[in-house]
Amino acid sequence: MRLRSTQTSQGEDGVVRSISQVRGRRTLGELLDLNPAQQEAVAKRQAQTGRLFGETVVELGFATDDQVRRAIEQQQGFSVLSGEDNRVDPVVVTAFDPEDVLARTARHLRSTVTAAKRHNGQPVRSVALIGRDTAAELPILAANLSVACAQTGVTTLLIDADLDHPHQHALFRVRNRAGLATLLAGNEQGGLEQPTAIGGLSVLTAGPAVPNASELFDRQRLANAVEMFAEEFGLVLVDAGCEATAVAAAQGLDAAIVVLRRNVTHTRDLRLLVNHLESNGQTVLGTVLVD
Repeated sequence: MRLRSTQTSQGEDGVVRSISQVRGRRTLGELLDLNPAQQEAVAKRQAQTGRLFGETVVELGFATDDQVRRAIEQQQGFSVLSGEDNRVDPVVVTAFDPEDVLARTARHLRSTVTAAKRHNGQPVRSVALIGRDTAAELPILAANLSVACAQTGVTTLLIDADLDHPHQHALFRVRNRAGLATLLAGNEQGGLEQPTAIGGLSVLTAGPAVPNASELFDRQRLANAVEMFAEEFGLVLVDAGCEATAVAAAQGLDAAIVVLRRNVTHTRDLRLLVNHLESNGQTVLGTVLVD
């Protein structure tokens, strides 16, 4: 899955380098205690293969996968899971490998979300991710973004609002006996969110299948339900799905990100969707193109 954000900013590498300089962070080479000759060998090999620094270090035998993982963890200032940890699906790569291209995309989107303001000047607290022609990719992006947000220390809640085709319970390996559908139907008042293996990240799954999914989102019920999580979570992300219910699910939330497929999603459909969201008073933070 290749993702490209239409938001304009520095490349992720540039952002990481500038932050490292400001905070005085050491490079991976320094953390791995590579000598100048080894670092030069890594640079030459990277130029030949285009692979990441950590991958190249392992390929050349200068460090093990585990040593690289621990160095990245130390450099970035947050914990990552080992590759053998089965509590999170491997497609949620941000939980395992901060250098992966999808993890970098997730951090880029995180920067957009955390910098965004509501119309009243207050920080954005709830964001819907809405897809067009990206049913397979949207939940993966939402999961990776939620991990990226939690890794910064922001208590994050990911809500699976794609009631007809839920994915988040499978990605984070949690139960789905009760969830959002249960909450919106009024059968439970709270306590349905579940912690994940990622510190600071919880998931509210879709819950059991219901025949009236569209009706559960009437009168911005989801946005009203989000209010009960305001004190516990600094940010609420909603996987709204790609179905017709997605816009209704997002109504009343602070902002939205649109995920679409390059050369498949029609420009007219995108404009209609953006206009609809903006007419509901939501800030559209940008679009993500899936190749």
